[in-house]
Amino acid sequence: MNDVTPADKPKPKPKASTKALTQPVQAEKRAKSPPAKVDRRRAPETKTRILDAAEQLFLDRGFHGASIRDISKEAGVQIALAYYHFGSKEDLFRAVVDRRAGDNAGGMLRSLKELKHDPERAQEPGELFRAFLQPIVDRALRGGEGWHNYIRLLAHVANQPQDASYVTPFNENYDSIIEAYIDHLRSIKPELDDTDVYWAFYFFQAAVSHVLTESGMVDRQSGGRCLSTDLDTIVDKLARVFGAGLQGLVRE
Repeated sequence: MNDVTPADKPKPKPKASTKALTQPVQAEKRAKSPPAKVDRRRAPETKTRILDAAEQLFLDRGFHGASIRDISKEAGVQIALAYYHFGSKEDLFRAVVDRRAGDNAGGMLRSLKELKHDPERAQEPGELFRAFLQPIVDRALRGGEGWHNYIRLLAHVANQPQDASYVTPFNENYDSIIEAYIDHLRSIKPELDDTDVYWAFYFFQAAVSHVLTESGMVDRQSGGRCLSTDLDTIVDKLARVFGAGLQGLVRE
């Protein structure tokens, strides 16, 4: 019989570790696990979709004509989500007005500040009217569809009864801006009676709120020679008309 040395004996195979055996199983379980649920109530895009839809429908149908149900359907969300984020229709309307008000009002104030720092332009009433309207038109024409809808919506709201509660956010965001422009008009036209300053700016706002709706009236009346969508031209002509017209209010 041949002697077998310890070195010649076959070595036992190492046992697989428990960790190594369970890794493929655990990986398979992870692969089969359902994805983590996203709480759609808190998803930022859900709120934005509701606001965008509300902005469009409030413009198309008015405050009273657009329902929360219609807005939810337009946004592609459940009606419960609209109530979750905004509560009542009036609160939703406020959110629509407030969403862009900071940028819009800020642009109007910057325009007035720039006017005051230009000694030549600052004394011209027409330039004051231009400074008021130009930043609004810039957003309507060059800010994208959302801004275009928002500016037109504001124009519609400006023509609603001012004691309606849903109009309150419009007044809260913009009354102080309008008063700042009126103050500057008063300072450069001291010969005007104070009530006439308010009348003049009221007539100007009435014209502005009409032209920003882009109703197409002038298109029809001019046989297409003038276009209500040509807001850049309207800014220039409106500023000159109202700048010159102020002189007619000066009392001799």
